[in-house]
Amino acid sequence: MSPIIRYFTVASLLYLVLGTGLGLVMALYPQSIGYLLLAHVHFLLLGFIAMMIYSVGYHVLPRFSGFNLYSEFLITVQFYLTNIGLIGMALTWIILKDAASGFEPVLILGLFASMEFIGICIFVFNNIMTLSGKGGKMMP
Repeated sequence: MSPIIRYFTVASLLYLVLGTGLGLVMALYPQSIGYLLLAHVHFLLLGFIAMMIYSVGYHVLPRFSGFNLYSEFLITVQFYLTNIGLIGMALTWIILKDAASGFEPVLILGLFASMEFIGICIFVFNNIMTLSGKGGKMMP
């Protein structure tokens, strides 16, 4: 397993702890639900579940298809985009918990959400190219 795929697995497990930790905080301090809920959900869904799917997908699909992975470089780009996007969205929701400052976080959230979306598109593209054999045939 390549190091970058391992990084997805480690990140996934860290997001599991972070997401469930936020869930614990919300259970102990219900007044925090309003500004922690979106971060909690995204850390668990995009952090834990999606990162684990990326990790397993990148490791297993080439072996099942018999083709080499299309691009390790794209995996690295995706890793940074999806992690920066997720952390950026979560921190924006937590830090800007109220709009009393008059600042609307729409542009910042849009930037981080776009990074997440582009990362997901890279995952889809890289796997479609792998499954179509564009990475070359694996050696037996």
